[in-house]
Amino acid sequence: MSSTHEAGPELTEQTCQHLREELDVLREQRGELGPLSDDEVGDRGDAAEALRRADDAARIDARITEINRLLASGSPGPGPGIEPDDGLPDGSTVTLRFDDGATATLRAAALPESVPDSERDNALSLDSPLGRALAGASAGDTVSYDTPGGERQAEVVKIEPPA
Repeated sequence: MSSTHEAGPELTEQTCQHLREELDVLREQRGELGPLSDDEVGDRGDAAEALRRADDAARIDARITEINRLLASGSPGPGPGIEPDDGLPDGSTVTLRFDDGATATLRAAALPESVPDSERDNALSLDSPLGRALAGASAGDTVSYDTPGGERQAEVVKIEPPA
């Protein structure tokens, strides 16, 4: 699989605004964590707190880096952990029948922030458990994916590539 990709569509101004707002919140959260030190010593409770703060800082720093990359490039790229030739193409429309009989039509998005607000309820992140489960699937397939309530299944009714 290739690690390079062609430039994707330009980010809309609405998407850029969402990203800038998220960036502001993340920078505030990062500032609240304060400086981190490898020298933090104390009881086990203090060590656990230091580890939690370090994990939070790493997560926040990674997202800040990703948002800065997105804003600088103007392109959503393949998304975290998504190779451009892997899985479901960004912008695909997927119709699924869930194990409870409900049917839903979802729009796959490498960058959920790129989906217009009016369509966000029907957005499917390519990096979500369901989005990853749909990689390589086609109509008639049944996919399994994890949810907080346990493993679920959905039948792929239809997959339409992006227009």
